[in-house]
Amino acid sequence: MKLKLALLLALSASSIFAQKICNELYDQKFTKQQLEQDVDFIREKIVNVHINPFTEISKSEFEEKYSEIQKSLKDGMTQKDFYYLAKPLIVTLNDEHSGMSDYCVTDSIRNNMKVLPLKFRYEEGKMLLTENFSDASLNIGDELISLNGMPVNEVLETCARVIPGAREERIPMAVDKFWIMINKYCYFITDNYKLKFKGRPETIVKSISLEQLKANASKVQPRKKEEFKPIDYKKIKNVAYLTVNTFDDKRTFSVEEWKLKFDSIFTRIKKDQVQTLVIDVHNNSGGNSAIGNLLISYFSDKNYNSYQGKWKKSKEYSDFLKSNNKTVPEYESIKDGDFYPIRSRVVKAAENPLRFNGKTYVVIGKNTFSSAMMFGAMVLDNKLAEVVGEIPEKGHPNHFGELISFQTPNTKLDFIFGVKEWIRPAGNIVPNKLIPVKKIDLKNKSEEQIIEQL
Repeated sequence: MKLKLALLLALSASSIFAQKICNELYDQKFTKQQLEQDVDFIREKIVNVHINPFTEISKSEFEEKYSEIQKSLKDGMTQKDFYYLAKPLIVTLNDEHSGMSDYCVTDSIRNNMKVLPLKFRYEEGKMLLTENFSDASLNIGDELISLNGMPVNEVLETCARVIPGAREERIPMAVDKFWIMINKYCYFITDNYKLKFKGRPETIVKSISLEQLKANASKVQPRKKEEFKPIDYKKIKNVAYLTVNTFDDKRTFSVEEWKLKFDSIFTRIKKDQVQTLVIDVHNNSGGNSAIGNLLISYFSDKNYNSYQGKWKKSKEYSDFLKSNNKTVPEYESIKDGDFYPIRSRVVKAAENPLRFNGKTYVVIGKNTFSSAMMFGAMVLDNKLAEVVGEIPEKGHPNHFGELISFQTPNTKLDFIFGVKEWIRPAGNIVPNKLIPVKKIDLKNKSEEQIIEQL
């Protein structure tokens, strides 16, 4: 069995926010008044700041949900108690960039946490086994149909209720994180799991510690820790293969440094005298869209249409901009609650002596997300290069973005969401997916194998 990178990533961080160790806060009891202040704070920020909080549920349904939470509050609740009550307000934003930090745990809880030592994928409505790190004899590819006597669809629906993001992606995400969700967020099973796979008798799988899971995974296929490379270039026969794994400009390179990187690589590409360029962003989770725009100038001499959308004005985001020494006069001139239109503009191709002028492919994949997806959509919609690969599994070309975060004043839960709505150059296309012109299988493929499929 092959150890998947996805599992390694999941072991290190299973959500937008890493779970905090806070021994004192975990046992702290809050008054009803403190909890009311916190839920009022969450509601206020959502209504005032989020670009469109009523896409999944109506305003009246949102207010009803808020009222139900208020009625459930009582003296003596913990941060964890409040977390499960309040999180639905974030979940129903239908915002793929939204999230709420996990409730904190103690050192003891963290050190003794047990998980399900199995990994699954969601495919055509089925939950299929992909990894087995338990002692149970199971077949990879088998379909799970029930857990502890409950139909698996019912289990997944319940777990999906605590997953923020786009509604249609919550069940696949619940399957992907099932190994940790089933004990930590939904059914809180900490001992044995009674699993029924299609065509097989019921099997009991024992929970194991997080450390044991890591050890078992290493035994299956030991692997050296792969160094993350934001950008990498190699010449393969007569092809320039450029892999860009992030558009981040905070933890990797500044925009100016990204330009220097591109200058250096495209200088090499010119010297290599290749006929074809492949730009691979299939593992790019995004960052600053300006990096993607900059990259376009190195392979396209066409004018192109940019994204469009709208931006909600709020005092909170205005203050956030000012705290970062930024200001947008046109945005500041409108009233709180109004929308500043972001109009699609024609981006004129500037002179670039390093520009590659041959055949160019952009490879997208299941992990292409956020500004990397925007990059792919602009290339596709404007026909700047041939977009190939796989449909991204998470996120959409049209989405909410430009994030702002807050922390509840008493329970200290962080939450985050978008203040802008982005619409691709081609407009509101149905389905709202980034679909490559040519679909190619990227699973476990080397660069050479990807080139062969172009």
